[in-house]
Amino acid sequence: SSQNGFEPIEHRPSAMAGGGAKKSRSPNPEGKEAKKPGVMTVACRRVFRDVSRMADKGIDVALVGFSVVMKILGPCLICTALGLICFVTYTYFVYALPELGNTAGFAGQTVVTAVGLFLVSNTLYNYGKSIFTDPGLPPEYEKAMEMHSLEVEERAERADKKKPRQCNTCKRAKPPRCHHCSVCRRCVLKMDHHCPWINNCVGHHNYRYFCLFMLFLAMSCAFAAAVFFEPFRDNFFHVRGRKRMSRNARQCIMTSFMICVSILISLSCLGGFHVYLVLTNQTTIEFQTNLHRRRQARKNGEYYRNPYDLGRTRNFLQVFGPNPFCRWRWLLSWLSMPPSGDGLTYPSLTRIDV
Repeated sequence: SSQNGFEPIEHRPSAMAGGGAKKSRSPNPEGKEAKKPGVMTVACRRVFRDVSRMADKGIDVALVGFSVVMKILGPCLICTALGLICFVTYTYFVYALPELGNTAGFAGQTVVTAVGLFLVSNTLYNYGKSIFTDPGLPPEYEKAMEMHSLEVEERAERADKKKPRQCNTCKRAKPPRCHHCSVCRRCVLKMDHHCPWINNCVGHHNYRYFCLFMLFLAMSCAFAAAVFFEPFRDNFFHVRGRKRMSRNARQCIMTSFMICVSILISLSCLGGFHVYLVLTNQTTIEFQTNLHRRRQARKNGEYYRNPYDLGRTRNFLQVFGPNPFCRWRWLLSWLSMPPSGDGLTYPSLTRIDV
């Protein structure tokens, strides 16, 4: 009490009251308390997060659906291609060949038919090899790491070599020029593109067959168009003094001629593009990336060149094997030597494994 010379003691609540310690909030340096996110802000964030998750799931489902559709569409397109080839061949032997005998004789029929059979047989052979040849599968990542460790131990000067990359989707090793195909659901060595007409990817091991298939198909279409041109002209313009063919013959020849010309025009564009890719040692995917890098280098005042471009001759041999161009043996894929290499490493201008 104040009478005894003592001041009254104020009883304050303990910090431990309520069974737990409560830390006092430090005052804001500016003298203002931190604002809590409002209810609308939290709700918007939750909605955005849910929409993002649903979009990711939708994209995954769409990719799976697209791969399924492409796998179903592939055999249908293969049957369509074989059906068109059979239809044109049937038209030649049933309707065009007899007409050819009236003008060229038996010797002309024999020579023309032999040339046509040579073109068609090579077209079908390369088409089958494009379909059934595996484009190239990279090794397992663990095996690639073991090979990398052995190479580093054997060659100490290569100790700074980069470790193998790993595909985030199929978990296999991802060497240079390798890409993952969303349709085949696997990585492909030196992947060019997925072609629905062969129901397969075009890669390291079947790119040669794919190019030869387009070449022989274009030559076959040009051959058929040349053979069908005269009866097509006579029946389309109805030349006087010439005996008209039957209705079925006219329809088959006119349809076959238009099919061959249409395919020839399409292959001229696609085949010309692949000729450029072969001579510059690029794939379709690398063509897009190199365009972007070339633009970036031009902006920086630099010059960019494809590191795998070793010159037209060596680029050609890398695709068609050690078969000189002038000897024409590379045209016969069943007789020529296959390209060398395993598809895991490629020589480059910098002499560095890129």
